[in-house]
Amino acid sequence: MSKLRSSLSPAERSPAKRFNGSRVLVAIAIGAAVGVLLAYFCKVLIENTPAEIDIRRMRLFFVMVITSCGLAGFAIESTRQLQQQATDPVYRHANRHRGRRIK
Repeated sequence: MSKLRSSLSPAERSPAKRFNGSRVLVAIAIGAAVGVLLAYFCKVLIENTPAEIDIRRMRLFFVMVITSCGLAGFAIESTRQLQQQATDPVYRHANRHRGRRIK
């Protein structure tokens, strides 16, 4: 166990940061705002087509788009914070170039 602790950097040895719920709420708000913009874009696009769509179905579609974007913001920020808090060395990658494109 001491061998594992000595291989970690000082930042990784420090106590894990606590889960920050306000950051998650901000991420949900940002995701919902993106959803509103996307829903508005779809509304304008649909209004300028000859298709006749019931207003209740359009509202349900808009609610689904906004909710999905908010949920995506929640999932991304929660996962990021949980990975940052993880003490398991599996989450600490030695290869800094992992996931980058090779030129």
